[in-house]
Amino acid sequence: MNRVYNEALPMINLDAPIRVEQPDDHVARVTYDRPDAMNAYNEPLLRGAVEAFERLDDRDEIRAIVLTGAGNAFCAGVDLTDMPLTPEMDFAEYETGLGLFQNVVRTLRGTDTPVIAAVNGYALGAGCDTALACDFRVVSDEGVIGETFIDVGFVPGDGGAFLLPRLIGEARAKELIFTGRKLVGEEIVEWDLAREQVPTDELLDAAEEFGTELAGRPPIALGQSKQLVNESLDVELDRALADATRAQRICSQTDDHEEAVAAFKGDRDPVFEGK
Repeated sequence: MNRVYNEALPMINLDAPIRVEQPDDHVARVTYDRPDAMNAYNEPLLRGAVEAFERLDDRDEIRAIVLTGAGNAFCAGVDLTDMPLTPEMDFAEYETGLGLFQNVVRTLRGTDTPVIAAVNGYALGAGCDTALACDFRVVSDEGVIGETFIDVGFVPGDGGAFLLPRLIGEARAKELIFTGRKLVGEEIVEWDLAREQVPTDELLDAAEEFGTELAGRPPIALGQSKQLVNESLDVELDRALADATRAQRICSQTDDHEEAVAAFKGDRDPVFEGK
Protein backbone atom coordinates (compact mmCIF):
# COMPACT_ATOMS: atom_id res chain seq x y z
CA MET A 1 0.00 0.00 0.00
CA ASN A 2 1.41 3.40 -0.96
CA ARG A 3 1.23 6.00 1.78
CA VAL A 4 2.28 9.61 2.05
CA TYR A 5 3.90 10.10 5.44
CA ASN A 6 3.37 13.45 7.09
CA GLU A 7 5.94 15.14 9.26
CA ALA A 8 6.05 14.32 12.95
CA LEU A 9 2.99 15.56 14.75
CA PRO A 10 3.43 19.09 16.10
CA MET A 11 3.40 19.42 19.89
CA ILE A 12 4.40 15.75 20.29
CA ASN A 13 8.10 16.44 20.69
CA LEU A 14 9.03 14.24 23.61
CA ASP A 15 12.22 14.21 25.63
CA ALA A 16 12.21 10.42 25.38
CA PRO A 17 13.42 7.69 23.00
CA ILE A 18 10.13 7.72 21.09
CA ARG A 19 9.12 8.78 17.59
CA VAL A 20 5.57 9.94 16.88
CA GLU A 21 4.45 10.18 13.26
CA GLN A 22 1.21 10.47 11.34
CA PRO A 23 1.03 8.01 8.42
CA ASP A 24 -2.64 8.82 7.79
CA ASP A 25 -4.91 11.80 8.42
CA HIS A 26 -6.43 10.10 11.46
CA VAL A 27 -3.80 7.50 12.43
CA ALA A 28 -0.69 8.10 14.57
CA ARG A 29 2.29 5.80 14.84
CA VAL A 30 4.28 5.60 18.07
CA THR A 31 7.69 3.93 17.75
CA TYR A 32 9.78 2.95 20.74
CA ASP A 33 13.22 4.06 19.59
CA ARG A 34 15.90 2.22 21.58
CA PRO A 35 16.89 -0.37 18.94
CA ASP A 36 20.33 -1.00 20.44
CA ALA A 37 18.58 -2.06 23.68
CA MET A 38 15.81 -3.94 21.83
CA ASN A 39 13.47 -1.12 22.94
CA ALA A 40 13.66 -2.34 26.53
CA TYR A 41 12.09 -0.03 29.08
CA ASN A 42 14.09 2.47 31.08
CA GLU A 43 12.56 5.38 32.97
CA PRO A 44 12.63 7.91 30.06
CA LEU A 45 10.89 5.43 27.76
CA LEU A 46 8.27 4.54 30.39
CA ARG A 47 7.44 8.17 31.11
CA GLY A 48 7.57 9.13 27.43
CA ALA A 49 5.20 6.32 26.44
CA VAL A 50 2.54 7.50 28.88
CA GLU A 51 2.96 11.09 27.74
CA ALA A 52 2.72 10.15 24.06
CA PHE A 53 -0.45 8.09 24.48
CA GLU A 54 -2.11 10.76 26.63
CA ARG A 55 -1.27 13.57 24.21
CA LEU A 56 -2.47 11.62 21.19
CA ASP A 57 -5.68 10.65 22.97
CA ASP A 58 -6.36 14.36 23.49
CA ARG A 59 -6.07 15.16 19.78
CA ASP A 60 -9.43 15.04 18.02
CA GLU A 61 -7.90 14.29 14.62
CA ILE A 62 -6.18 11.13 15.89
CA ARG A 63 -8.66 8.25 15.90
CA ALA A 64 -6.31 5.26 16.02
CA ILE A 65 -2.77 4.65 17.24
CA VAL A 66 -0.27 2.04 16.03
CA LEU A 67 2.50 1.11 18.48
CA THR A 68 5.68 -0.59 17.30
CA GLY A 69 9.40 -0.81 17.99
CA ALA A 70 12.43 0.37 16.02
CA GLY A 71 14.76 -2.27 14.66
CA ASN A 72 14.12 -5.95 15.29
CA ALA A 73 12.16 -5.83 18.56
CA PHE A 74 8.84 -4.53 19.79
CA CYS A 75 9.91 -4.21 23.44
CA ALA A 76 12.12 -6.77 25.15
CA GLY A 77 10.92 -5.93 28.66
CA VAL A 78 12.97 -4.03 31.22
CA ASP A 79 16.49 -2.78 30.60
CA LEU A 80 18.42 -4.65 33.30
CA THR A 81 21.28 -2.15 33.04
CA ASP A 82 19.02 0.86 33.61
CA MET A 83 16.14 -0.24 35.85
CA PRO A 84 13.96 2.29 37.69
CA LEU A 85 13.54 -0.11 40.64
CA THR A 86 15.77 -2.41 42.70
CA PRO A 87 15.20 -4.99 45.49
CA GLU A 88 17.02 -2.73 47.94
CA MET A 89 14.32 -0.04 47.74
CA ASP A 90 11.83 0.30 50.57
CA PHE A 91 8.27 -0.69 49.67
CA ALA A 92 7.07 2.82 48.84
CA GLU A 93 9.99 3.41 46.47
CA TYR A 94 9.53 -0.02 44.89
CA GLU A 95 5.82 0.65 44.42
CA THR A 96 6.64 3.92 42.68
CA GLY A 97 9.19 2.25 40.42
CA LEU A 98 6.90 -0.60 39.41
CA GLY A 99 4.12 1.95 38.99
CA LEU A 100 6.03 3.43 36.05
CA PHE A 101 5.52 0.15 34.18
CA GLN A 102 1.94 -0.21 35.35
CA ASN A 103 1.11 3.31 34.20
CA VAL A 104 1.84 2.31 30.60
CA VAL A 105 -0.74 -0.49 30.80
CA ARG A 106 -3.18 1.72 32.70
CA THR A 107 -2.88 4.46 30.08
CA LEU A 108 -3.32 2.12 27.12
CA ARG A 109 -6.45 0.64 28.69
CA GLY A 110 -7.79 4.04 29.63
CA THR A 111 -7.50 5.89 26.33
CA ASP A 112 -10.61 6.26 24.22
CA THR A 113 -8.45 5.98 21.11
CA PRO A 114 -7.98 2.36 19.97
CA VAL A 115 -4.37 1.18 19.98
CA ILE A 116 -2.96 -1.52 17.69
CA ALA A 117 0.33 -3.19 18.60
CA ALA A 118 2.43 -3.98 15.53
CA VAL A 119 4.64 -6.68 17.04
CA ASN A 120 7.74 -6.81 14.86
CA GLY A 121 9.99 -8.91 17.11
CA TYR A 122 10.43 -9.65 20.80
CA ALA A 123 7.56 -8.58 23.07
CA LEU A 124 8.71 -10.08 26.34
CA GLY A 125 7.95 -9.47 30.00
CA ALA A 126 6.83 -5.86 30.37
CA GLY A 127 6.88 -5.60 26.57
CA CYS A 128 4.44 -8.50 26.39
CA ASP A 129 2.15 -6.79 28.89
CA THR A 130 2.29 -3.60 26.83
CA ALA A 131 1.19 -5.52 23.74
CA LEU A 132 -1.60 -7.22 25.71
CA ALA A 133 -2.83 -3.84 26.96
CA CYS A 134 -3.34 -2.66 23.39
CA ASP A 135 -6.78 -3.22 21.90
CA PHE A 136 -5.45 -5.32 19.02
CA ARG A 137 -2.25 -7.00 17.98
CA VAL A 138 -0.89 -7.62 14.50
CA VAL A 139 2.29 -9.72 14.43
CA SER A 140 5.00 -10.36 11.88
CA ASP A 141 6.41 -13.76 11.14
CA GLU A 142 9.30 -12.69 13.41
CA GLY A 143 7.04 -11.59 16.27
CA VAL A 144 7.62 -13.25 19.65
CA ILE A 145 5.32 -12.84 22.67
CA GLY A 146 6.17 -14.22 26.09
CA GLU A 147 5.35 -13.69 29.77
CA THR A 148 8.95 -14.38 30.73
CA PHE A 149 8.85 -13.06 34.31
CA ILE A 150 9.07 -16.58 35.74
CA ASP A 151 12.49 -16.97 34.11
CA VAL A 152 13.92 -14.39 36.53
CA GLY A 153 11.82 -15.44 39.52
CA PHE A 154 9.22 -12.69 39.09
CA VAL A 155 5.47 -12.46 38.60
CA PRO A 156 3.85 -10.43 35.79
CA GLY A 157 4.02 -7.12 37.64
CA ASP A 158 2.71 -4.94 34.86
CA GLY A 159 -0.79 -6.31 34.40
CA GLY A 160 -0.19 -9.54 32.50
CA ALA A 161 -1.91 -11.73 35.10
CA PHE A 162 -4.98 -9.49 34.74
CA LEU A 163 -4.97 -9.14 30.95
CA LEU A 164 -3.94 -12.57 29.73
CA PRO A 165 -6.82 -14.61 31.24
CA ARG A 166 -9.28 -12.12 29.72
CA LEU A 167 -7.81 -12.74 26.29
CA ILE A 168 -7.21 -16.51 26.27
CA GLY A 169 -8.78 -17.95 29.43
CA GLU A 170 -7.37 -18.93 32.82
CA ALA A 171 -5.78 -22.28 31.99
CA ARG A 172 -3.91 -21.08 28.91
CA ALA A 173 -2.85 -17.90 30.71
CA LYS A 174 -1.42 -19.98 33.56
CA GLU A 175 0.47 -22.14 31.09
CA LEU A 176 2.20 -19.15 29.52
CA ILE A 177 2.85 -17.41 32.85
CA PHE A 178 4.00 -20.51 34.78
CA THR A 179 6.30 -21.83 32.03
CA GLY A 180 7.54 -18.60 30.45
CA ARG A 181 6.81 -20.14 27.05
CA LYS A 182 7.32 -17.84 24.08
CA LEU A 183 4.87 -17.87 21.18
CA VAL A 184 6.24 -17.12 17.72
CA GLY A 185 4.59 -15.82 14.55
CA GLU A 186 1.50 -17.80 13.59
CA GLU A 187 1.39 -19.43 17.07
CA ILE A 188 0.41 -16.03 18.48
CA VAL A 189 -2.67 -16.00 16.26
CA GLU A 190 -3.48 -19.62 17.08
CA TRP A 191 -3.50 -18.69 20.78
CA ASP A 192 -5.92 -15.81 20.04
CA LEU A 193 -3.39 -13.17 20.99
CA ALA A 194 -3.32 -11.44 17.59
CA ARG A 195 -5.85 -10.73 14.88
CA GLU A 196 -3.42 -11.64 12.10
CA GLN A 197 0.14 -12.57 11.25
CA VAL A 198 1.80 -11.04 8.19
CA PRO A 199 5.28 -10.97 6.63
CA THR A 200 7.63 -8.56 8.37
CA ASP A 201 7.76 -6.13 5.45
CA GLU A 202 3.96 -5.87 5.45
CA LEU A 203 3.48 -5.40 9.19
CA LEU A 204 3.14 -1.62 9.44
CA ASP A 205 0.91 -1.41 6.38
CA ALA A 206 -1.39 -4.11 7.82
CA ALA A 207 -1.59 -2.43 11.24
CA GLU A 208 -2.11 1.03 9.77
CA GLU A 209 -4.73 -0.17 7.30
CA PHE A 210 -6.68 -1.60 10.20
CA GLY A 211 -6.13 1.66 12.08
CA THR A 212 -7.56 3.55 9.11
CA GLU A 213 -10.58 1.24 9.13
CA LEU A 214 -11.17 1.96 12.82
CA ALA A 215 -10.62 5.68 12.22
CA GLY A 216 -13.54 5.62 9.80
CA ARG A 217 -15.96 4.68 12.57
CA PRO A 218 -17.61 7.28 14.86
CA PRO A 219 -14.86 8.14 17.39
CA ILE A 220 -17.10 8.91 20.38
CA ALA A 221 -19.05 5.67 20.01
CA LEU A 222 -15.78 3.80 19.51
CA GLY A 223 -14.27 5.23 22.70
CA GLN A 224 -17.38 4.55 24.74
CA SER A 225 -17.50 0.98 23.38
CA LYS A 226 -13.86 0.42 24.33
CA GLN A 227 -14.49 1.39 27.93
CA LEU A 228 -17.63 -0.75 28.17
CA VAL A 229 -15.76 -3.81 26.90
CA ASN A 230 -12.75 -3.13 29.14
CA GLU A 231 -14.91 -3.13 32.26
CA SER A 232 -17.17 -5.99 31.17
CA LEU A 233 -15.54 -8.74 33.24
CA ASP A 234 -15.17 -6.60 36.35
CA VAL A 235 -18.68 -5.30 37.05
CA GLU A 236 -22.10 -6.74 37.82
CA LEU A 237 -24.73 -6.85 35.06
CA ASP A 238 -26.75 -3.97 36.54
CA ARG A 239 -23.65 -1.75 36.58
CA ALA A 240 -22.80 -2.76 33.01
CA LEU A 241 -26.32 -1.92 31.85
CA ALA A 242 -26.28 1.41 33.67
CA ASP A 243 -22.94 2.30 32.07
CA ALA A 244 -24.26 1.24 28.67
CA THR A 245 -27.28 3.52 29.13
CA ARG A 246 -25.01 6.44 29.99
CA ALA A 247 -22.76 5.74 27.00
CA GLN A 248 -25.71 5.32 24.64
CA ARG A 249 -27.17 8.62 25.81
CA ILE A 250 -23.86 10.37 25.10
CA CYS A 251 -23.72 8.85 21.62
CA SER A 252 -27.36 9.71 20.87
CA GLN A 253 -26.56 13.41 21.24
CA THR A 254 -23.60 13.45 18.86
CA ASP A 255 -23.47 14.87 15.35
CA ASP A 256 -22.02 11.53 14.26
CA HIS A 257 -25.21 9.72 15.26
CA GLU A 258 -27.25 12.24 13.31
CA GLU A 259 -24.92 11.82 10.33
CA ALA A 260 -25.20 8.01 10.50
CA VAL A 261 -29.00 8.17 10.43
CA ALA A 262 -28.98 10.69 7.57
CA ALA A 263 -26.50 8.55 5.60
CA PHE A 264 -28.65 5.46 6.11
CA LYS A 265 -31.76 7.28 4.90
CA GLY A 266 -29.85 8.75 1.97
CA ASP A 267 -28.28 5.42 1.01
CA ARG A 268 -24.74 6.81 1.23
CA ASP A 269 -21.63 6.25 3.32
CA PRO A 270 -21.45 8.36 6.50
CA VAL A 271 -18.63 10.80 7.15
CA PHE A 272 -17.85 11.01 10.87
CA GLU A 273 -16.20 14.01 12.50
CA GLY A 274 -15.99 12.94 16.13
CA LYS A 275 -18.58 15.42 17.34
